[in-house]
Amino acid sequence: MKRIWRGSRVLIKRKKSIITLIISILLVTLLNGCSTISLLTKGEFDASGYVQGILDASYKGEFEKYIKLTEDTEENAKTAYEAVMQTKAEGLANYTAVTLNDEMKIKFVEYSKQIYQRAKYEVAEAKKTDKGFTVDIAISPMLILQSISNEGKEYVEEFNEKNENGDFAELSDDEFAAEYGKGIMQIFENNIPTIQYDEPVTITVNVVLQEDNVYTMEAEEFTKIDSVILKQ
Repeated sequence: MKRIWRGSRVLIKRKKSIITLIISILLVTLLNGCSTISLLTKGEFDASGYVQGILDASYKGEFEKYIKLTEDTEENAKTAYEAVMQTKAEGLANYTAVTLNDEMKIKFVEYSKQIYQRAKYEVAEAKKTDKGFTVDIAISPMLILQSISNEGKEYVEEFNEKNENGDFAELSDDEFAAEYGKGIMQIFENNIPTIQYDEPVTITVNVVLQEDNVYTMEAEEFTKIDSVILKQ
């Protein structure tokens, strides 16, 4: 039987705000509010290092600086990273209209890690404020979604043509979805090694001293970063 593929006209499902909010909550819950009280007694808090550490831990799976500055555990940092990458993988699947089976879930998490390990950002020196610090971050937005969309539209047209010709008539719904997903996965593999970047965008985030003498970044600060780092 012939099916109408829901990604045939619009490859991209835009759920950016929802995914970004979920990631912000994850980061605040798992990476934030960790003990920095002992650091405050040793000298000035390294707000720039704190931001750099959170970015590296969240996007690249590099935990050394974050653990050093926050005294958090590597286990907790890894848990946060894996949770973020799982959510990123779901976002990529939504973007490309892929229904993930167990095998594809693993691959899309790998793609998420490979993409965000290529993230480009430069953290500037922090500026002291009456509430804590402000920190400028120069982010070069990754353009991989545009590349995937361009190649993906051609693939979807070819896929739908095959479907119209009855090439997938003997497949179950799950097999049909998996067949579509295989082509999308190949597109990710084609484009991840050659990610292009937009011109750098500078954003300012706030690192605020809480009543318990712990510096934190609120959810909206993570949202600022996450909305720029991968161009939609």
